Amino acid sequence: MWLKKIETFYKTSKYKYICNKIQSFKTNKIKKIILLAALITLFACKNEADKTNEPGIMDAVEGINNLSKAGDAMKDFEKKAEELKMLKPISNEIFKQILTEELGGLKRLRYTAGATTAIGLTSGEATYGDDNATTIKLTIFDGAGESGSAIIAMSYLSLSMDSESIEGTTTKKTEDIGGFKCLTENDTNTESNRSKITYIYKERFQIDFEGNKINLDDLKSFMSKIDFSKLQ
Repeated sequence: MWLKKIETFYKTSKYKYICNKIQSFKTNKIKKIILLAALITLFACKNEADKTNEPGIMDAVEGINNLSKAGDAMKDFEKKAEELKMLKPISNEIFKQILTEELGGLKRLRYTAGATTAIGLTSGEATYGDDNATTIKLTIFDGAGESGSAIIAMSYLSLSMDSESIEGTTTKKTEDIGGFKCLTENDTNTESNRSKITYIYKERFQIDFEGNKINLDDLKSFMSKIDFSKLQ
């Protein structure tokens, strides 16, 4: 099923530029499929947006400029990926030191580290909250190793493009926050009021902030309330 989707995607001429770049990388077949799958996900967003007549994430990718950015970004990341594969993942103890018992006045409700080890990923996450049902889940993925570098590659590809999509009350886009290129999501529906920020730290770690009952602007303020300096 996935191979058929990849073949169909590749035959779409306006995406051949990036596909050819990925195929030329000196990396294994599994990683290439993961990168192509990331592109298919973006392509699917475009098709869904067309059905609802809403501007989709791929609207920004239609131009040659963004296609070139994505292709060049992946070419640059190829070198970094080789370095990441050789690195030793950080320990669970480091995650615990970073994901402290409090975040900007919110108490830590849950903490987990090592849950993704079985699939070759190293990660840690903690959920913080208050008495008003406001919660923030903070997740850290380590890009070290084969699987870790593939995860970072998908985010690196998405972050390389200037994109924006609006569907109902939810806006997704790339933007700069505190010197980081981020993927943001903001749902202004008063019943859900969800938000999310994803970015890459030190070209190795993927950081995810997911907020519930908190708007994007308020979620952004929590980025500076945690010390990531132990991530090396």
